[in-house]
Amino acid sequence: MLDVKKMRIAFIGSGRVASELALIFRFKGIEITGISSRNQESGSKLASHLDCPFVEDPNKLDAELIILATNDTSVRTLCASLSNDKFIAYTAGAVDLADLTRENCGVFYPLQTFTEKRHLTVDEIPILLESYSDLMRKKMERLCEITGLTFEYCSSPDRQKYHLAAVFVNNFVNHLIHEAQEQLLHNGLNWELLKPLLEETIDKLGDYSAFDAQTGPAKRNDQATLNTHQALLKGEALSIYEVLSRSIQNTYKDHD
Repeated sequence: MLDVKKMRIAFIGSGRVASELALIFRFKGIEITGISSRNQESGSKLASHLDCPFVEDPNKLDAELIILATNDTSVRTLCASLSNDKFIAYTAGAVDLADLTRENCGVFYPLQTFTEKRHLTVDEIPILLESYSDLMRKKMERLCEITGLTFEYCSSPDRQKYHLAAVFVNNFVNHLIHEAQEQLLHNGLNWELLKPLLEETIDKLGDYSAFDAQTGPAKRNDQATLNTHQALLKGEALSIYEVLSRSIQNTYKDHD
């Protein structure tokens, strides 16, 4: 049986990823020994919420494993500045582990989006792991097992491809929804009427591939409807509509 009390974790960073993971770990009984962050205000606030100290100098963090939850650019700088005896697992999706020369380093990448004031359960956060050493691998494995997080091993090149796919699935889709909301707001129309459509769009992917689930005027090459829509748009929104419509048409042109 795993001994939770012996797992001591610290965090560098105080943003959405650090906050959510730290809260999950603490809920699962893991001791959070400290928070270090460039943003002293948010770092101190998170530390207070977790009943642990805020540590200005990350080299003074005392933990079995330090989770480095900062942006991609900061990962390289911070890893180079931390003493070699510390075990560091970073959460960045696009940083290649091969670019970091320290042995006691690994990747603990949550393949999920995190939003302030929205809390996720462990079964909603798959973790991609990568490490240089067996000891680092065992530490990260044990952390996942204690918390109940599902995980699999993934090379940096494959993780970067997952990260790219996640941008399409999350960031781009969210931006398209923003464009739809802006169009409706501009025309005094009701966004609530589109929510069932959005829910069905996602739900049916449990039964169909996105390729098979595709519908709409671009797929059926309904040029009259495409022209009508384009006449209602301008600027970036028009460009997005044209690019996506053309991509859909090219995808299905040989599948009539």
